[in-house]
Amino acid sequence: MNPLREIRTNPRQFFPSVLVVFIAALFGTAIMQGIAILTAWLSSAKIIAESETAQSLLSMVGFTFFLIALFVSAIVIANTFSIIIAGRSRQLALLRLIGASSKRLRRAASVEGLIISVPAAVLAFAASTGLATAAQNYLGDSITEEVALLTPTMAVPALATIIVTWLSAYLGARRITGISPIEATSQAVESRPEDARASLGGLTASLVLLSMGLTFLVNAVIGAADHRISLMSVVLTAFGSGLTFLGVIIGHPWILPPLQSAIGRLCGRTAVSRLAASTIARHPTRNARTVIGLVIGITLIVMFATAMTTFRDQMLRYARSLGEEGWGGLEDALATVIDKSMLFALALILFSVIIAVIGVANTLMLSVRQRTQEIGLLMALGQTPKRVRRMIAAEGLQLSLTACVVAVPLGIGFGWVGALTLLSPLLGLFAPSVPWAVVIAVIVGTLVAVFIASREPARAATSISPVEALETV
Repeated sequence: MNPLREIRTNPRQFFPSVLVVFIAALFGTAIMQGIAILTAWLSSAKIIAESETAQSLLSMVGFTFFLIALFVSAIVIANTFSIIIAGRSRQLALLRLIGASSKRLRRAASVEGLIISVPAAVLAFAASTGLATAAQNYLGDSITEEVALLTPTMAVPALATIIVTWLSAYLGARRITGISPIEATSQAVESRPEDARASLGGLTASLVLLSMGLTFLVNAVIGAADHRISLMSVVLTAFGSGLTFLGVIIGHPWILPPLQSAIGRLCGRTAVSRLAASTIARHPTRNARTVIGLVIGITLIVMFATAMTTFRDQMLRYARSLGEEGWGGLEDALATVIDKSMLFALALILFSVIIAVIGVANTLMLSVRQRTQEIGLLMALGQTPKRVRRMIAAEGLQLSLTACVVAVPLGIGFGWVGALTLLSPLLGLFAPSVPWAVVIAVIVGTLVAVFIASREPARAATSISPVEALETV
């Protein structure tokens, strides 16, 4: 299997991965260069002292959000290559039949990921550098020192994106190891249940992580109720939240499919919705990998919004309890600072959600290309193009609803426990302040974004000719 020939033969199947690599690399590079420019401007304006502390803190925050976006990108890219390999099952079986090893074929697939990632990352670095140069010129004389934008440090996000794409493509191509040469002798390749591929080791790890994480979080709530909070409690709370979230991520092949089926039944009032639900049920693990990217992004948005809103409301309540001798009228300033900090964090996390939405659209598009015969048969039996478009859109909306059902409670819980751990020595046990406006906006925004992203896969589905699609049946 020649990687270059595969890319030249069907470049469109790699376009979403290229777009994901570009966005992730652009985001990471823009953060690094933007922080350098911001720190230089603040130092020149004497807003902060001329030390590396502020830059280190900003870099740490920015790099954390870049790692989140990179992780979501890895999931999307691995899922993309998994679907691409599934569509090449017969071709790969023929190569296995004439002597190609699964290891060699898997290595060739990973090279495809490397080839598509390099130009995308380089273009992202160039675009970010151009934007940073324009920003530096705009600030002009307000920056007294020149910021170096073309340093090895600035290229770290682009290089990290390339490496992650390469590894993700290799992991996504693990399906090759299960392709038998005998499949090449069959006219139709029997699709194996994906759930059988799920590792019991992963399930065990997920259960252990969830148990440990929930134990830490419950202890944090009990400690907050008894005013027994220390620095170690704060660390253990953060550790427990991380373990719980990691347990959900690792256990998504078992957690998400039942929810996908339940939501499919709830939405299955019409024939179109039932068809969409049955399609999702046939590929539970693949669709679960698609959903988990949205789960990560939505959870983080709701978590930060809940934590910051709860922190703001409780601190203002505490300030009011002190009376006029309290904080000397600084309550409004405090609320403004917290609200702006929340908007800054949400803006950074938004990149992860955009990448996850691209992943949903990509899954729908590749699914349409691999279901040519099925869609052709539906149209031959009287299904109208309008209903086919609705079916594809319904698939995307059902996957998005699954993500919201999982992510919103997780985000509210993590945000509340975080704020509770920090403020319980002052205020004891208190209920979370759920930012319902943000939650509703996130849910509606996700559904609308996925619906818009599903239009191109829906258009591709309706362009299939029933006669041509059924020629090979």
